[in-house]
Amino acid sequence: MAEFRLQALSPFTGLLKLGRYGAHLSPTGVTLSERTGLALFVISAGAGKASEVAAKVLAVTGLELPMGPKCVSKDGFALIGTAPGQWLAVVEGKAPLGILANLATGLKGLATIVDQSDGKVLLRISGPRARDTLAKGCSLDLHPGIFKTGSAGTTPVALIDCVIWQVDETPTYDLAIPTSFVESFCSWLTASAAEYGYTVA
Repeated sequence: MAEFRLQALSPFTGLLKLGRYGAHLSPTGVTLSERTGLALFVISAGAGKASEVAAKVLAVTGLELPMGPKCVSKDGFALIGTAPGQWLAVVEGKAPLGILANLATGLKGLATIVDQSDGKVLLRISGPRARDTLAKGCSLDLHPGIFKTGSAGTTPVALIDCVIWQVDETPTYDLAIPTSFVESFCSWLTASAAEYGYTVA
C-alpha cells in the first residue's frame, strides 16, 4: 500500500510566484517576499499587570516593551504593540523560541500567551514605491514624517485587518495578515503594486 505524507504549504502558494510583474520600470518599485520560519504569539497582559509584564519582558529579553503602536526587536525576537496591554511577538530561530519559553514561564499569573503561527502569515513589502502601494488601501497615514522605522499599527489594509510595522527607511514594511484572507489580500496587493512594477522574491 502506498504511503502518503502530508506536506505543509504556504498560504501564498499559487498566489505569489517568483518573478517580475507589472510596469517594466527600472529599478523595480516594489519587492514582495513571504517571511518564513517564524512563530507568532499574542501576549495579553492581565488587568492592571502591564507594568509588571514590561519589567519581566525587559529582564528576560532585554527589550523595552512598547506601550503603544511601536515595534522593538533584538536577535530574532520582535514585539509589536497592537492594543492596550497586548502585543504580537514574532520569533525567528530556535534561540528566540527558548527566550519565549522562558518569558512564558516568567509571565505566569501576569499575562496569557496564545500561539498564532497558523492564524497569521507575514509578508514583507519593500522598495521605493512600497509606501505608495500600501497607501492605496491603508487607512493609516504612512507619510515618513508620521510613520517611521519602528512605527506600528493595527489597521484595515484593503478592508482586511492587519498588523503593520516599518522595518527600515527603504521603506520596508512587515504585515501580519490573517491566513484566511491571504487570497483576497494578494489580489489587491498585486493590482496595487503593478503600476510601479514589482518583484516577488
